[in-house]
Amino acid sequence: MKAEMMREERRKGINRSRRAAAALLMLSLIAAGCGAGDEHAGHDAQVEPTAAGNAAAGGHSGHEGAEAGTENGHSGHGAGASNGEEEHAESAHGDGMGAEDVKLEWNYTPANPEPGKQTKIELFISDKSGKPIKEFEVSHEKLLHLILVSGDLSDFMHIHPEFKGNGKFEVEAAFGKSGTYKLFADFIPQGASQITAESQVKVNGAAEASNPLRKDESLTKAENGIEVSLKLSTLKAGENANLTFSFKDASTKADVTDLEPYLGAIGHVVIINEDVNRYLHVHPLEGNGTGPTAEFATIFPDAGLYKVWGQFQREGKTFIVPFTVEIE
Repeated sequence: MKAEMMREERRKGINRSRRAAAALLMLSLIAAGCGAGDEHAGHDAQVEPTAAGNAAAGGHSGHEGAEAGTENGHSGHGAGASNGEEEHAESAHGDGMGAEDVKLEWNYTPANPEPGKQTKIELFISDKSGKPIKEFEVSHEKLLHLILVSGDLSDFMHIHPEFKGNGKFEVEAAFGKSGTYKLFADFIPQGASQITAESQVKVNGAAEASNPLRKDESLTKAENGIEVSLKLSTLKAGENANLTFSFKDASTKADVTDLEPYLGAIGHVVIINEDVNRYLHVHPLEGNGTGPTAEFATIFPDAGLYKVWGQFQREGKTFIVPFTVEIE
């Protein structure tokens, strides 16, 4: 009897040990899972589209865009969603709210715009549960920057939709020609990092002759009575590149030193490659004043042709200077 009681106690002890070990293993797995989630939240977002949308790499401070997709945001990598379709955005940094926490819907009225006629563009921004995001941070004096560019890069607009509340932005714009346009939206939800989302829309009309992108043989142009020159510190992809704009009076050749702030800075630069699948929205370096130079920095992600739009202001007038460069 005594021996039997001792065997029973041993069995109970073994069972208790097994249950304790199982509980310890479960706690370890739970802890590991929580740690993995925290680590993911601290890195750049990279999630799959939830509908017809797609990923678009953050464009602020020289981040590259995603691959180009199909018209009107339907079933293509890199194209945004339109006409009420859901858009997936990607953040430029991993702090705070990330791309996986943001949903974006684009709507165009009419759905297929006409060249030269006003089109209403609406953007609806919500969190992943569908709740509208109600607060956004000001970036260079605006809550949202919207870039519109034709497929051949000949038509360019930089506009700022009005915030209507409850996650909705709205603006009207006239597309300059028929064909496909790509749109890039830069915004910062309150407490989040910079996010860039993109969309495509087909503008009705007979097919127009495209203007093949060609490298500029001279990086000096006259705009708004000002002679503007561009100098790049390198033409190699993947290297830190400084872009220096110089300004002279087109008639007298005297240095221009009275440039005015444009959206809180000496200027802004947008860069898009010929395939319209690399987008860089670049702001100036510290220390830029009112001319005669303005310096920017970025990294060209790949070799190929890129169009560079410099945006500046003088005497209350904004002017845009385009250059096309070839990156090796």
